[in-house]
Amino acid sequence: MDWLQWLGILSVGEQLERHSDFEVLYKNVWADNGDALAMQYTGTGALKSDFTRTGKRGIAGALQDGYKSTMRYFQNNFTDGFRQDAIDLVLGNYTVDPSEGIHSPLNERQGWRLAIVPLVLLFGFSMLIISLLIPATEWTWQLIYVLFWGVAVFITFRVAVYYGYELVDAPRLVKTAERDKNS
Repeated sequence: MDWLQWLGILSVGEQLERHSDFEVLYKNVWADNGDALAMQYTGTGALKSDFTRTGKRGIAGALQDGYKSTMRYFQNNFTDGFRQDAIDLVLGNYTVDPSEGIHSPLNERQGWRLAIVPLVLLFGFSMLIISLLIPATEWTWQLIYVLFWGVAVFITFRVAVYYGYELVDAPRLVKTAERDKNS
């Protein structure tokens, strides 16, 4: 903490641990800065910010990190393609070719039928969980509900895997070598 003494905040020999209010403020500012940076880069707050703020890892913080990770996965796969295209344009990784005319790679959009697959999968999975947790009046009806929603989730998942590349919102301007092989 020599820099705090150099700035005149602490006197020589004074311990930072004695100033718990400053420590709490410093940790919160540090965590807020991490959240702001992570928000710009990933679209969610920073992971493990509860540990940064308090020095302890809790169940609520782990659940929050699970939520943030799920949101990052969703955003990276289904909504971030246009952001990467914007970055590629700004950095000059993609040069607009005058011979393209009106045709632009950005105008190529997937149909609504494929865009609805993740929503159907989420709905089916939710109904499967609900049919497992809420008991029916008779066990046969419960079994029918579970089997129906289980099969629906399985089929929808298979469709999502089969059409996986079309479901992903990949950047359209700069193509990778692997993507060029598939195009």
